[in-house]
Amino acid sequence: MDPVTHRRRPPPNQIVERVFTALPRAAVEAFTGRDGPAPRYVIHLPATVADLSGALDLAYALAGSLGFLSEIDAGEVTVSEEDAQHVHHRVFCDRLLPGRRRCALRADHGGPCTSASPE
Repeated sequence: MDPVTHRRRPPPNQIVERVFTALPRAAVEAFTGRDGPAPRYVIHLPATVADLSGALDLAYALAGSLGFLSEIDAGEVTVSEEDAQHVHHRVFCDRLLPGRRRCALRADHGGPCTSASPE
């Protein structure tokens, strides 16, 4: 029996874990070098609201009030429950439209998408 072809393979989830294990910062810096793009950071701004509807309304208002900043990506705004932060509720539809534009309406809107912000 050929030991190479009859080797026991780890389960698929262990293979994925091995492939996607985070590399140490020094290894990433050595691989990317200094010519790579500058690191980007995401700001997490916790705000607590009593219910999902109120949280979606607050997130919508905050994204709208900061929309003049090019650094704000309103289409990616989500809301999650404090004890279930892995479950995200989208605030905006953000569907891709012709001309590389995105829908500016709420995630649960009725009717056709539009890139015009509601007033």
